[in-house]
Amino acid sequence: MTNETAPYLKAITFCISWLADQASDEKWALSDEEVCQLLGGIPLSLWHEWKEMAKDKQQFELNQDVIDRLILLLKVHESIAMSAPSGAIYDFFKRPISHPTFEGKSAKESLLLDNSMDNLNRIMLFFRSRIF
Repeated sequence: MTNETAPYLKAITFCISWLADQASDEKWALSDEEVCQLLGGIPLSLWHEWKEMAKDKQQFELNQDVIDRLILLLKVHESIAMSAPSGAIYDFFKRPISHPTFEGKSAKESLLLDNSMDNLNRIMLFFRSRIF
């Protein structure tokens, strides 16, 4: 690890820890299998390995697709946090939305039905548009 890559690797460790926490029943209520799906269909064993490494504050690299997905999930969370009524930040991810983007499904359901980067970006942009 060089001085140039240290911040990047710390950010990856942070993001994996964040997603593991975000997936909890009290927040987004995602199973480990669902997290793997949102991260592009990674193997369950790899997710478990990443979670353990992040928990131990070990630094590791991810491929660009997983990094892009993590960034979009962070942006979804940030946008919901900035637009949801107080106390409803996690509910907004799980409740049905009557906008054409979701066709009556929740953001969670929509992402699990179509985990493409296009759909992830579309959902992030929907929540982002509610801020401004």
